[in-house]
Amino acid sequence: MWFADLWRGEPFPRADPVAVAQRLDARTQAIYDGLQLPDAKLNPAWPGAGIKASIYDCHPRGLAHFPDTVADSPPREPGTAAVHESWALAGVTREQAVDAIARARRTLEAAGWKTVSYDVSGGEASLRLEAPATPDKVAVRAGVVLYPNDNLQVFASAECVRYPEATAVGYERPPDLPGPSAPTQLRGR
Repeated sequence: MWFADLWRGEPFPRADPVAVAQRLDARTQAIYDGLQLPDAKLNPAWPGAGIKASIYDCHPRGLAHFPDTVADSPPREPGTAAVHESWALAGVTREQAVDAIARARRTLEAAGWKTVSYDVSGGEASLRLEAPATPDKVAVRAGVVLYPNDNLQVFASAECVRYPEATAVGYERPPDLPGPSAPTQLRGR
């Protein structure tokens, strides 16, 4: 029996991608609140900003699919998607970012988040976290990274989920997700 499970692989958690996207938005909002940078401005030109679903990041699991993992283009698992959110604050100096990241780390750890990595040495300033568990058991990673051009990226991503068949999908079948993304205090500014 255990070999059959190993052969098939662990199933993807079942979740509504819209609910996952809303959860990611709440996670990035919590990070923004923890950073305590009220004067920071949203960078409207941040590449890849927004909430997106990728159907190309989810591949079949299990030993039965091992040959696919070494292929140049492994097949995707139908009916699954990975949901991501990203945006950036512009004009955040390294000194501001280091202090803000430390504040966010303390605040989020007190709220049950787990630090995966924290680095403010040298030129690096980043924090990567695992968000607290959710009822649907979808793992969420989130974080903050300072880039050399004084952009402080805030991001969150969920593992691949199997979405219900009735989910609204777009061209090429990714789930339709809500917008906008960014801290509520900065939306529309």
